[in-house]
Amino acid sequence: MSTTNDGKGNGRSLNPPPRTVGAASTSSVGSDVSNRRIPVTPAVLRSIFASSRTIMEERSISRVAFFRFAGFLISCIFISVAAARNRGRPAAAMLGML
Repeated sequence: MSTTNDGKGNGRSLNPPPRTVGAASTSSVGSDVSNRRIPVTPAVLRSIFASSRTIMEERSISRVAFFRFAGFLISCIFISVAAARNRGRPAAAMLGML
């Protein structure tokens, strides 16, 4: 069995785990494969991409995403206030303050 070293002293096997051969039906073999598969969720995808970046790169990307989201929210509020003024209603009424 061949192994690889990831630089941290953790040897990982390059060979897949052995499959049992026996009197299993094809339906149980299909369910065995589906039980071993990791579901692809946004968290799994993010961890895959985050593992290829340094901590500082990850912070920078998160900071940029936060400020873009904050800018989006501020622009939505600004557009709502501007639209409310053009209709003759007070802007505070749109926000539920009156």
